[in-house]
Amino acid sequence: MTKGAAPFTDPAPGEISGAGAQAGSGDRVNISDARAIRALAHAVRLKVIEELFDTQQPATATELAQRHGLTPSAMSYHLRALEKWGFVKRSANQGDGRERHWQAAAGRLDVTSVADSRAATLGVVDVELNDLRQRLSKYVKRDRQAPNPDTWRQEGHLAALSTGRFYLTEEQRADLGRRIGEILLEFSPTTNPENRGEDAQKLYYVFSFLPGDIDDA
Repeated sequence: MTKGAAPFTDPAPGEISGAGAQAGSGDRVNISDARAIRALAHAVRLKVIEELFDTQQPATATELAQRHGLTPSAMSYHLRALEKWGFVKRSANQGDGRERHWQAAAGRLDVTSVADSRAATLGVVDVELNDLRQRLSKYVKRDRQAPNPDTWRQEGHLAALSTGRFYLTEEQRADLGRRIGEILLEFSPTTNPENRGEDAQKLYYVFSFLPGDIDDA
């Protein structure tokens, strides 16, 4: 699982990993500790992680609480838990208490499943998929009630959900991941409000590539 737009590659040797890891916006954090991954299995925490890593902008507990429907004290609790495992860090010299600014610990977050953390990873995946299901359901319901429900799908607009299959060599799989990663990087600056067009709308994206042999497992 990855947060923050970047090519789909494995962590390189020497990159930051483990609980408590912190880095500048040009680096990444790789988390594989089962306890750290388990700390992510909470809908609000995942949304906060998504926001901080995507925008790369600091925010206070009060600001995050307002956006995600919690009290500032509850949000502070979640932020401290995320800090403990290296997902977020406190911004230097920017307030204190509930007005302290928090930011992503790096420019990208990779959650790597190893043998002793697979159960925890599945918990995070369940939360992510449930959030996706809720968003899709809300979109379909709204689309059906709209005066012109096909507007989003016309004139080259993106589909809400698209599935399919390919038969690719190892080289082709690597090329697909690289090209999609490049597209995500191209549009990632729009997470900064200063880089958005006047009519810009928020879009959520999800990519999942699964090997075909899982059907035989």
